[in-house]
Amino acid sequence: MAEEQASGLAGLVGSSAGLSAAIMAQAKALEVDFETFKGYKKVVDDLLKKLGDSPADDKKLAHVSLPEGTLGKGFAEADALFKTYSTVHEQLQNLSKGLAGQIEALGIAILTSGKGFAGVDEETQARMRSIVRQAEKDYVPERDPMAKQKKDAEHGSTGETNKPKGKI
Repeated sequence: MAEEQASGLAGLVGSSAGLSAAIMAQAKALEVDFETFKGYKKVVDDLLKKLGDSPADDKKLAHVSLPEGTLGKGFAEADALFKTYSTVHEQLQNLSKGLAGQIEALGIAILTSGKGFAGVDEETQARMRSIVRQAEKDYVPERDPMAKQKKDAEHGSTGETNKPKGKI
Protein backbone atom coordinates (compact mmCIF):
# COMPACT_ATOMS: atom_id res chain seq x y z
CA MET A 1 0.00 0.00 0.00
CA ALA A 2 2.76 2.42 0.94
CA GLU A 3 4.60 1.48 -2.27
CA GLU A 4 1.47 2.21 -4.35
CA GLN A 5 1.15 5.65 -2.73
CA ALA A 6 4.83 6.38 -3.29
CA SER A 7 4.64 5.41 -6.97
CA GLY A 8 1.48 7.55 -7.32
CA LEU A 9 3.30 10.51 -5.83
CA ALA A 10 6.24 9.94 -8.11
CA GLY A 11 3.82 10.08 -11.04
CA LEU A 12 2.46 13.40 -9.77
CA VAL A 13 5.94 14.80 -9.35
CA GLY A 14 6.86 13.62 -12.83
CA SER A 15 3.71 15.04 -14.37
CA SER A 16 4.08 18.35 -12.53
CA ALA A 17 7.65 18.64 -13.77
CA GLY A 18 6.38 18.01 -17.30
CA LEU A 19 3.62 20.56 -16.82
CA SER A 20 6.12 23.06 -15.48
CA ALA A 21 8.37 22.52 -18.48
CA ALA A 22 5.42 22.96 -20.85
CA ILE A 23 4.41 26.22 -19.14
CA MET A 24 7.99 27.49 -19.29
CA ALA A 25 8.17 26.64 -23.00
CA GLN A 26 4.95 28.55 -23.65
CA ALA A 27 6.17 31.53 -21.64
CA LYS A 28 9.39 31.54 -23.65
CA ALA A 29 7.36 31.51 -26.87
CA LEU A 30 5.47 34.59 -25.68
CA GLU A 31 8.61 36.49 -24.72
CA VAL A 32 9.00 39.64 -26.77
CA ASP A 33 12.00 41.86 -27.01
CA PHE A 34 11.37 45.08 -25.08
CA GLU A 35 13.00 47.07 -27.89
CA THR A 36 10.22 45.83 -30.18
CA PHE A 37 7.66 47.27 -27.77
CA LYS A 38 9.55 50.55 -27.54
CA GLY A 39 9.44 50.82 -31.34
CA TYR A 40 5.74 50.00 -31.36
CA LYS A 41 5.12 52.61 -28.65
CA LYS A 42 6.83 55.21 -30.82
CA VAL A 43 4.46 54.32 -33.66
CA VAL A 44 1.50 54.70 -31.27
CA ASP A 45 2.79 58.03 -29.95
CA ASP A 46 3.28 59.28 -33.53
CA LEU A 47 -0.32 58.29 -34.38
CA LEU A 48 -1.60 60.14 -31.33
CA LYS A 49 0.39 63.24 -32.31
CA LYS A 50 -0.89 63.07 -35.90
CA LEU A 51 -4.45 62.84 -34.63
CA GLY A 52 -3.89 65.79 -32.28
CA ASP A 53 -2.36 67.89 -35.07
CA SER A 54 -5.08 67.03 -37.58
CA PRO A 55 -8.44 68.68 -38.14
CA ALA A 56 -9.99 65.46 -36.76
CA ASP A 57 -8.82 66.31 -33.22
CA ASP A 58 -11.89 66.53 -30.98
CA LYS A 59 -10.88 69.98 -29.67
CA LYS A 60 -10.48 71.34 -33.20
CA LEU A 61 -13.75 69.78 -34.29
CA ALA A 62 -15.48 71.61 -31.46
CA HIS A 63 -14.41 74.97 -32.95
CA VAL A 64 -15.40 74.17 -36.52
CA SER A 65 -19.14 73.94 -36.78
CA LEU A 66 -21.92 75.63 -38.67
CA PRO A 67 -23.93 78.25 -36.83
CA GLU A 68 -27.64 77.59 -36.49
CA GLY A 69 -29.64 78.99 -39.39
CA THR A 70 -26.83 78.57 -41.93
CA LEU A 71 -28.78 75.87 -43.75
CA GLY A 72 -31.96 77.93 -43.92
CA LYS A 73 -34.70 79.22 -41.64
CA GLY A 74 -38.40 78.74 -41.34
CA PHE A 75 -38.85 75.27 -42.83
CA ALA A 76 -38.75 71.84 -41.21
CA GLU A 77 -36.22 70.33 -43.62
CA ALA A 78 -33.58 72.94 -42.75
CA ASP A 79 -34.14 72.34 -39.04
CA ALA A 80 -33.94 68.56 -39.51
CA LEU A 81 -30.78 68.88 -41.61
CA PHE A 82 -29.13 71.14 -39.02
CA LYS A 83 -30.11 68.76 -36.21
CA THR A 84 -28.61 65.84 -38.16
CA TYR A 85 -25.46 67.87 -38.89
CA SER A 86 -25.11 68.72 -35.17
CA THR A 87 -25.56 65.07 -34.18
CA VAL A 88 -22.95 63.87 -36.68
CA HIS A 89 -20.56 66.65 -35.62
CA GLU A 90 -20.93 65.68 -31.96
CA GLN A 91 -20.42 61.99 -32.78
CA LEU A 92 -17.24 62.82 -34.73
CA GLN A 93 -15.92 64.71 -31.70
CA ASN A 94 -16.73 61.72 -29.47
CA LEU A 95 -15.10 59.33 -31.93
CA SER A 96 -11.93 61.42 -32.08
CA LYS A 97 -11.74 61.70 -28.30
CA GLY A 98 -12.37 57.97 -27.85
CA LEU A 99 -9.79 57.06 -30.49
CA ALA A 100 -7.19 59.27 -28.79
CA GLY A 101 -7.95 57.59 -25.45
CA GLN A 102 -7.64 54.10 -26.94
CA ILE A 103 -4.34 54.97 -28.62
CA GLU A 104 -3.06 56.40 -25.33
CA ALA A 105 -4.20 53.23 -23.50
CA LEU A 106 -2.35 51.11 -26.05
CA GLY A 107 0.78 53.15 -25.37
CA ILE A 108 0.40 52.60 -21.63
CA ALA A 109 -0.14 48.88 -22.18
CA ILE A 110 3.05 48.72 -24.22
CA LEU A 111 4.91 50.66 -21.53
CA THR A 112 3.71 48.30 -18.80
CA SER A 113 4.40 45.13 -20.77
CA GLY A 114 8.01 45.04 -19.68
CA LYS A 115 7.43 45.60 -15.98
CA GLY A 116 3.79 44.78 -15.33
CA PHE A 117 1.06 47.16 -14.23
CA ALA A 118 2.16 47.02 -10.58
CA GLY A 119 5.58 48.38 -11.57
CA VAL A 120 4.11 51.53 -13.11
CA ASP A 121 3.81 54.82 -11.22
CA GLU A 122 0.48 55.73 -9.61
CA GLU A 123 -0.19 58.60 -12.03
CA THR A 124 0.04 56.29 -15.06
CA GLN A 125 -2.15 53.68 -13.35
CA ALA A 126 -4.73 56.37 -12.56
CA ARG A 127 -4.69 57.57 -16.18
CA MET A 128 -5.25 54.03 -17.45
CA ARG A 129 -8.15 53.53 -15.03
CA SER A 130 -9.62 56.83 -16.20
CA ILE A 131 -9.40 55.78 -19.86
CA VAL A 132 -11.06 52.44 -19.05
CA ARG A 133 -13.89 54.15 -17.12
CA GLN A 134 -14.48 56.58 -20.01
CA ALA A 135 -14.50 53.76 -22.56
CA GLU A 136 -17.03 51.82 -20.47
CA LYS A 137 -19.19 54.94 -20.10
CA ASP A 138 -19.11 55.62 -23.87
CA TYR A 139 -19.76 52.01 -24.89
CA VAL A 140 -23.05 51.53 -26.74
CA PRO A 141 -23.84 47.79 -27.10
CA GLU A 142 -26.40 48.47 -29.85
CA ARG A 143 -23.58 49.76 -32.08
CA ASP A 144 -21.28 46.80 -31.41
CA PRO A 145 -21.64 44.05 -34.04
CA MET A 146 -19.72 41.64 -31.81
CA ALA A 147 -22.20 42.19 -28.95
CA LYS A 148 -25.06 41.34 -31.33
CA GLN A 149 -23.29 38.17 -32.49
CA LYS A 150 -22.66 37.15 -28.89
CA LYS A 151 -26.29 37.81 -27.97
CA ASP A 152 -27.47 35.81 -31.00
CA ALA A 153 -25.16 32.93 -30.09
CA GLU A 154 -26.45 32.91 -26.51
CA HIS A 155 -30.03 32.73 -27.77
CA GLY A 156 -29.13 30.16 -30.41
CA SER A 157 -30.31 32.27 -33.30
CA THR A 158 -28.99 34.17 -36.26
CA GLY A 159 -30.73 37.38 -35.38
CA GLU A 160 -34.25 36.04 -35.48
CA THR A 161 -36.23 35.57 -32.32
CA ASN A 162 -37.03 32.07 -31.17
CA LYS A 163 -40.74 32.75 -30.89
CA PRO A 164 -43.13 30.04 -32.06
CA LYS A 165 -44.75 30.68 -35.40
CA GLY A 166 -48.43 30.30 -36.06
CA LYS A 167 -51.33 30.23 -33.63
CA ILE A 168 -50.92 29.00 -30.11
